[in-house]
Amino acid sequence: MAPQSAHVEGRTSSVRAQDAAAEVDLTALRRLQLIGAASEVICRNGVDGARLKDIAQEAGVSLGMVQHYFRRREELISETISAMLELTLATWRSVSEREPDPVRRLFALLRFQVAGWAPFPKRWSFWIEFWSAANRDATLRTYAQDVYQRWEFPFRSAVDAGLASGDFTPSVPVDRVSVILMSLADGAAVHVLMAGDTLDDEGMFDLLIDMACRILGISDTARDRALQDLPRIISPHYPEEPEPSDGIDWSPLIGELPA
Repeated sequence: MAPQSAHVEGRTSSVRAQDAAAEVDLTALRRLQLIGAASEVICRNGVDGARLKDIAQEAGVSLGMVQHYFRRREELISETISAMLELTLATWRSVSEREPDPVRRLFALLRFQVAGWAPFPKRWSFWIEFWSAANRDATLRTYAQDVYQRWEFPFRSAVDAGLASGDFTPSVPVDRVSVILMSLADGAAVHVLMAGDTLDDEGMFDLLIDMACRILGISDTARDRALQDLPRIISPHYPEEPEPSDGIDWSPLIGELPA
């Protein structure tokens, strides 16, 4: 009877393991649902105005459920910021791994500033609201510094690849290239949101490409070749182009968030 008992016990353990895994997956998905709702509320109301009650209403759940997964509002806000950054970096990793041409890789990164995994107003509104709150909150300011440091890496890696291949011949110090492009993107995005009649998102992309070509010595021929058939929406599924959507594509983070 011992072997049969052991067999039954083994099957029971397997079922328990599967149940536990399913519970973890459900927990991760629920947390991601609440993070997604928090990001929507932050876009509308800002970080300071993102109340748990409003987030619960946005997610279509009770306030008690939000508090079950996130005991403190600050915990939910910080995880939402981390998730938005990780979603951004996940997209860049996909582009970097699948795009060997350094000029095209840089242009995809610049295109991502304009058309990425969420509509332009939603993505940039989130970050602008976050930066505004970080200016008033020491804890959020630490997060903001981390965001900038981690987001600078994709620019630096793209520039380093172009230098190694000989495609880039910068007219400014190399360590300033990423700062220039990041600063230009930030400023242009604010202009698009506040004065879209004088500069729209496509105009912003043209501005970014023009500046990149000027400071990195990219020829017109190399520019035109790199822009040919470049996806208009840069997503974690690069080079596949998703359909335009009003929502945020959280799929790269499913299963990666802590349970």
